[in-house]
Amino acid sequence: MEIIWKNLGRKSPLNHEHSIDLEYGLRLQVVRILIDEAEHLMDYLSLVVMEINSLNGHVSVNEETPEPLFSKISNNLEQPKSKEVPEQTSRLLTTVNV
Repeated sequence: MEIIWKNLGRKSPLNHEHSIDLEYGLRLQVVRILIDEAEHLMDYLSLVVMEINSLNGHVSVNEETPEPLFSKISNNLEQPKSKEVPEQTSRLLTTVNV
């Protein structure tokens, strides 16, 4: 899986630790979605391209991700809220470990 950090030329409000937590939580969430929704597609995880907006922590599936991976992930992807990026990341990690 590839993760693209989008930076629109402004300094990210996310510190390094929160950025790592967000990326880790996103990776776990994508793997969990594929296991729950379409475990047979796990072999194609390397085709998944995700984007993280470094200004607000918004995550999305890049258009380069082929179907049905794109739909399965985008339909089940939980968005972190800009004020709650660290909390959302913690929740994602907790959810995946359940």
